[in-house]
Amino acid sequence: MAVDQIQLKTLKDILGSETLNRVKESYIEDSQPKLELLGNAVESLDFATIEQLSHSLKSASSNLALSELARLFANMEAAATQQEPSSLAALYDAVQVTYPEELLELDSLLNAG
Repeated sequence: MAVDQIQLKTLKDILGSETLNRVKESYIEDSQPKLELLGNAVESLDFATIEQLSHSLKSASSNLALSELARLFANMEAAATQQEPSSLAALYDAVQVTYPEELLELDSLLNAG
């Protein structure tokens, strides 16, 4: 499982399910356009944009207990900082697979009572 269930439970206890669901929806609205921009930046090897977007997405993902996504974005940020293009496409591809999976898992955990 990629969602940090202990962190998620803490968030649920502090914020409540309704607020946490609103935070999740806000995350989705914010992250989807950033993911598209990130893909464009990876294609053009725009390291500064990759670094900025990866950092933002890493933090937002971490705040919502999406630990695997946060890890992938951290790796993308590091590769962009070091201007190492070799792993960026593979990392972005992994994000494209992991993003819907983790959101589905998060949704399932939030609605599991």
